[in-house]
Amino acid sequence: MENAMWGRSLSRQPVRFMAHESNCSFLWRVAGVQGVEVDFLLAELGDGPPRQQALPPHLAEVLLSGAAADRLAQMLGVPSARLRWALPHLRESHLLPGDQARWEWPWQPLAHYLVPGCGLCAAARGGGWGEVWQVWPERWRICERHGRFTHVRQDGPGGVDLARLPETVRAHRRRGRLERRFGPAGAMLVADAFAVTGSWWRRAPMTRRWADRADRAGLEPGNVETAWLLVYPEALWVARALLRYEQQRADRPGGPWTGAEAGLVAELSRLAGEFGLPPGRWQMPVAEWLARHHKCAPALGEVERSGRSRARRPVTALIHRGDESRVSLERCCLPWDWSDAFIAV
Repeated sequence: MENAMWGRSLSRQPVRFMAHESNCSFLWRVAGVQGVEVDFLLAELGDGPPRQQALPPHLAEVLLSGAAADRLAQMLGVPSARLRWALPHLRESHLLPGDQARWEWPWQPLAHYLVPGCGLCAAARGGGWGEVWQVWPERWRICERHGRFTHVRQDGPGGVDLARLPETVRAHRRRGRLERRFGPAGAMLVADAFAVTGSWWRRAPMTRRWADRADRAGLEPGNVETAWLLVYPEALWVARALLRYEQQRADRPGGPWTGAEAGLVAELSRLAGEFGLPPGRWQMPVAEWLARHHKCAPALGEVERSGRSRARRPVTALIHRGDESRVSLERCCLPWDWSDAFIAV
C-alpha cells in the first residue's frame, strides 16, 4: 500500500500511455497495477464530492483540477506536460477550475463519446483492466495499426476484425487523405455522404452488396452500430461525387448550377442502379441535400500547385457555416441521424 500513498512513487510499476485515453480508464489501469481500489487512488489525488464513488470508465469520465493532475504526474514519475499531452481531458480546457487538488464525476453530457479502444492495443498496454476507453468524437473508431473496429455498444472486448473487409479499410484511409487535402469542407462533405448512404442502408439493409459484406465479416446485416463498416466504400464514393459538385459551384459561385446538379443526380443514379435501389428510396436524401446546399459562401479561390495546374477547393454551403470547429461526423447538414435505430429516416 505504501507505493500508492500521496508523495510516494507509483513509477516502480509504470502504466503505458494509450492515445486518446480517458482519465477514468487510465486511473482504473493505474489502480489495477498498484493493487488498490480506484476510490483509494482518487482520495490520494484530492477531494471529491461527498459520497461520490468511482464509476467504471464506460459509464462516465472523471475530471481533475490542475493541482490533482500535477499530483498524479508526480506520483507516476512523469513530467506533468507529458501526462497532459497523453490524456486529452487533462488539457487546460477540460480541467476543473480552482487551485485545490480535487476531482469530480460530472453527469452532464460531454462533447465526445467514450469508445472502447482496440483490444490488441489495450493488451500491449496492460494495467489490470480489460478494456481501454478512449475519448473520441464518433461512437466508433478504427485502429489502422491492427485493423479493428470498436463502438460504444459492442459485446465484449476486442472489436471487429476488418481483415475480411479490405474495401472498408481502403475507404477509411482514402477518407483521411480527402479530409487532410480539403480541410473542414471535405470533412463536412464526408459527413453528408454518410448521412445520404446511411439513409439508403436504413431503407434497404439487405441490399446484396451490404449483406455480402456483413456475411464476410460475421456481422448482423441489420445492426446499425456496425453498418458504418458496410456502407463505408459507398459513402466515400458519394463524398467524392458531392465534392465534384461543390468544386463546380466554386467555379461559378453565383450560379447557375443546373448542369452541376444534373451531373450529380446522374452519378448517384448510376450508383443506386448498381444497388437496385428503387427511385423513391435513393432520391429523397439527395434532393434534401441539394435543397440545403442551394446557397453557398464565397468561393475559397484556387490554389496554385507547382505552377502547372490548379487544385480547386470546394465551396462551403451556408448551411454548414459555423461547423468548422466541430470535428465529428455530426457536421452533417441533413436533419436525421441514420445511425440511431430509434429515429426514422
